[in-house]
Amino acid sequence: MTNKDELVKKIVVERIKSMAPNVKIALGSKSGFLGKEELLKEVRENTAIGKKIINIQWRYVQALKEGVV
Repeated sequence: MTNKDELVKKIVVERIKSMAPNVKIALGSKSGFLGKEELLKEVRENTAIGKKIINIQWRYVQALKEGVV
């Protein structure tokens, strides 16, 4: 991973940590609902789902920066 990728991953981890403890997110029908700790595990372990979470969260951060959201 590049330095940028590591920084993005750290930002996403911190965003997930700041979520309410009872949050649940669905990522397609096969993965079901993931809780906060499950999201963190997927991101930290760099799984396919974790990479998708990073991508989604980073696109959201970029949209916030650009004033889209």
